[in-house]
Amino acid sequence: MAKPRFIALFLTISLAWVGATGSIAAADGQQTVGAAERPPYQPAPELRDFLKALNQIGNDLDSMTAESVPGLWLSREVNARKVLKSIPMESIRDSCVPARNHQIPIRIYTPRDKKLARGGKLPILVYLHGGGWTLGSIATNDSITRALANEIPALVISVDYRLAPEHPFPAGAEDAYLAMEWVARNAEEIGGDPARIAVAGDSGGGALATVTARKAKQAGIGIVFQALFYPSTDISRTDYPSYDQYGQGYLLTKKSVESFRKFYLPNLHDWTNPDASPLRASNDDLAVLPPTLIIVAGCDPLREEGIAYARKLRDNGVPVTSRTDKEMIHGFLSFYNSALTPAISRRVEPVLQDAAAAIRNAFMTSR
Repeated sequence: MAKPRFIALFLTISLAWVGATGSIAAADGQQTVGAAERPPYQPAPELRDFLKALNQIGNDLDSMTAESVPGLWLSREVNARKVLKSIPMESIRDSCVPARNHQIPIRIYTPRDKKLARGGKLPILVYLHGGGWTLGSIATNDSITRALANEIPALVISVDYRLAPEHPFPAGAEDAYLAMEWVARNAEEIGGDPARIAVAGDSGGGALATVTARKAKQAGIGIVFQALFYPSTDISRTDYPSYDQYGQGYLLTKKSVESFRKFYLPNLHDWTNPDASPLRASNDDLAVLPPTLIIVAGCDPLREEGIAYARKLRDNGVPVTSRTDKEMIHGFLSFYNSALTPAISRRVEPVLQDAAAAIRNAFMTSR
């Protein structure tokens, strides 16, 4: 079993939007609504032990500064290499999407299984990693994208969009959409089917994914599905009930969310921009979105905004499948295939498989 200090290091560098201090039951001193109420869900046993160790030590993300971000990012990259198992692919190719004054790195994962190919062309999933628009990369989500490529099976394109604080909003959103445009334009050249493109993302990457899907649909790109894992949909607010229930002691804290927001959205007027807070998009804009899967974690401050987004999409005629994994915490995909937390990885794997099945079904039924 990993020592507590090592566990804390892993959490600090590995999870999207993570951070916790104090005991699991502690309430943020700034919280007033429902702070004394028992949270409706409790983490899985594997996660309870993990959280207990973390909360005894504390988490550096709650004191994160712009100066400390590069070190956190680098440590996260190093730890991403500690995996439980190799996930083989037919091929992995690194490339770049040209932009006006920079290049956007992408990685193309090709599975061995070609059962979903039509005319020799596989469906395509564009994936946008989480990390509060500040941390994360292609490398940190490598196990997740490999697993999706094999489980669906499909071409998976992982995008290294620009990160805050060096590149604040709208840099990440712009890169995500430019990558999608490039994929649609070059789909056949990379072995993909331009009529079967989906997008997925977790946490802050979930926000980028759904914004990209909206823009792509409006531009006539044939996005057939979006899968959003514990997405950030309303960064303008931290007063949802789930913030009062889980805003401290469950990895992602209210304080760390506010730090990420400060890095990515330094201008207050951008907080409600639909490209930063997709829940704020107009009904007409939301109505164009493709069939959607939204998976939220029960023990997550972002739970309620994810549920609200699912509800608003349904109200605007979008077919939505949503689920709350009651025993999960924010950032749970980041545990997948980590040699540091094998028991939690086993708990996460079925969720990833279920999501792959939903994406697979969308590709199989689309024309």
